[in-house]
Amino acid sequence: MMLFRNATAGLLMAVAGLTAAADARAESGCQFTQGYWQNRAQNAGDLSTDVWLTLRYQPFYLSGFTYQQVLQEPSRGNAYWILAHQLVAAQANYTLGAQTPALVSDALSRASQLMAQYTPGQIAAMPKSSELRKEMIAVSRVLDDWNNGLIGTGTCIDGSGGTNG
Repeated sequence: MMLFRNATAGLLMAVAGLTAAADARAESGCQFTQGYWQNRAQNAGDLSTDVWLTLRYQPFYLSGFTYQQVLQEPSRGNAYWILAHQLVAAQANYTLGAQTPALVSDALSRASQLMAQYTPGQIAAMPKSSELRKEMIAVSRVLDDWNNGLIGTGTCIDGSGGTNG
């Protein structure tokens, strides 16, 4: 899993030209929620971190959307978007330096594989009972639990001293 972590971090940094900034949040190894990243996406001038400023306009796999647009797209029950929302937050948290247990590393890896293989339209066309759709929802739940601090070290505190949800 360390190979995956190094490869993912290297890819994100290379694509975005990011150099890891010294950040108290990153040093604590905590996670920010999807809602935190979504609000940051919608209010880009609001206390934006180097990580989000770097990721938000990058293309998100085969979706035809940027990371910011993914968070603004309603899921409407489409397993692609459900997983994409959690993956955006998880990748931002990962890049920020959040502690990543093996279960989460596996989920990040599988989510990346799925996003690199399917488009939102392909997943929308599948029946709700499809095994692939069920797998995407299951992987999304792991990432959601991590993003919400139920797995790992917990959620971060935002710059104002409040929780980040």
